[in-house]
Amino acid sequence: MRSSLLSKEKTKAITEHRYYPLILSVSSGLLMSLGWPVMPFPFLLFIGFAPLFAIEEHIANHSYRHPGRKFFWHIYLALFLWNLLTTWWVYNSTVVGALFMLFANAFLMTIPFVLFRLTKRAAGANWGYFGFVLYWITFEYIHLNWDISWPWLTLGNGFASVPEWVQWYEYTGVFGGTIWLLLANLAFFFIFLKDNAIFRGLFRWRSLIYALLWIVMPVVFSYILYYNYEAEGREVEAVVLQPNIDPFTEKFAGSENFIPYEEQVAQFIHLSETQLTDSTDFVVWPESAFDGVYYEPDIQSTEIFEKVISFKERHPQLALVTGLTSYRIYEEPDQVTPTARFRENVGYFDVFNTALFLNDQNDIVFYHKSKLVPGVEIMPYPQVFGFLTEAIFNLGGTSGGFGRQEERTVFRQPGVASVAPAICYESIYGDYMAEYIRNGANLIFIITNDGWWGNTPGHKQHLAYATLRAVEFRRSIARSANTGISAFINQRGDISQATPYWTQEVIRGTIQASNRLTFYARHGDYLARTAAWLAVLVLLAALVKKRIIQ
Repeated sequence: MRSSLLSKEKTKAITEHRYYPLILSVSSGLLMSLGWPVMPFPFLLFIGFAPLFAIEEHIANHSYRHPGRKFFWHIYLALFLWNLLTTWWVYNSTVVGALFMLFANAFLMTIPFVLFRLTKRAAGANWGYFGFVLYWITFEYIHLNWDISWPWLTLGNGFASVPEWVQWYEYTGVFGGTIWLLLANLAFFFIFLKDNAIFRGLFRWRSLIYALLWIVMPVVFSYILYYNYEAEGREVEAVVLQPNIDPFTEKFAGSENFIPYEEQVAQFIHLSETQLTDSTDFVVWPESAFDGVYYEPDIQSTEIFEKVISFKERHPQLALVTGLTSYRIYEEPDQVTPTARFRENVGYFDVFNTALFLNDQNDIVFYHKSKLVPGVEIMPYPQVFGFLTEAIFNLGGTSGGFGRQEERTVFRQPGVASVAPAICYESIYGDYMAEYIRNGANLIFIITNDGWWGNTPGHKQHLAYATLRAVEFRRSIARSANTGISAFINQRGDISQATPYWTQEVIRGTIQASNRLTFYARHGDYLARTAAWLAVLVLLAALVKKRIIQ
């Protein structure tokens, strides 16, 4: 197409306007926000980053006094808006933490763009755009694997509300979605925004058709997988509890209308028994169901646990998965962990956000949450951020942070199923959850407490992300939330029997325990690991070339 859509004068008036980069920046932030779960416009994610490449080109073609500074702040503004409009709800639990998260995460997201600009200037446009894809994937990979982890906005998560679009995540994980989005955004930039093509009528329809095919073909392939997939594995009956105890006023000791833990557990038992049958294999209670901080070796002698044992004796075939807060004391110096604390008359000890498994033989197994929420459950790099320890509100934790463990503990009910216990935030981490699957888990149970965020997109996004784990591993999921949404999710990522928000509910469902290992379960985030190595090589090559030219 060659005919100009606008006159040269109007085109120049738009693209040379002092606020043109600002308009591009704000447009990008709004497009990414409108496309993000649980908004109903996921297709906008395919163009949401395109204006940011136009900002770089615009600044490169004009003589600004501080071009690098101008580029940084316009990119930062777009990414900050995206963060703000999609994760503003964090303030309901911690205002200081929310502010820190918003400003810091937007800053970290800006780094791949800065490296992109550096590479483009040093090695040329092709290397710059190629490098950007690698840098962004590397950023997301690092963000999944360090102590300041906040992978909520990993680009591949953007399709959590439409898992039928991304059934091929069983081969790629969410990083396949990240690559899909980044290349689509680059395509639309080249077609519509590079050299102001959309205003000058210079874009080519053939290129647009290729770009649309890049988007449509994976969706078509995904629907083929979706409609031809047949769930497999032994049928397992589970009962999931949503007690709906207010985490601010009722759940924890010291709160205004605190319900004693013994009464809470009695309520759990009563509610569970309204749905139990002789065929029920598992009952699932939420994160921090018991929050009295229990000493693990002595937990069986506590009054609360005696109630649980009595409950189990009435249902001998049953296995229980529940959350609690527990601790261990280290008597030997070589047992002391990096997260351990010291107290006189106690010694070194760790406090854990724990999942407890009680099987049909009344054997107890503990798993300790190990992907911990920065600033809430763990203070990352305390030498740098220690001053924030008292400022950030603690979500039912303790002021020293929680301990964690290295391995993924699978809860095994012989002859029935083996369960991956994901505690809250952990369900966002695909590669982390893959270790459970490789260790033999054929079901996933998610226990959480999403009531901290109020009736906001937060708990809906968290539920939606779980559908991606179901697709990646072809595992059925039972999800128990103290408050939020409890549900069952099948192996295609379809949500069934979802409870309403902020209601007391008990649901019973049949899920299937599959032993199949998907390609992604075997290999984890192989795409991201490969990109990280290539990113280093591209950046080094660009720096060397720049040095040679100088």
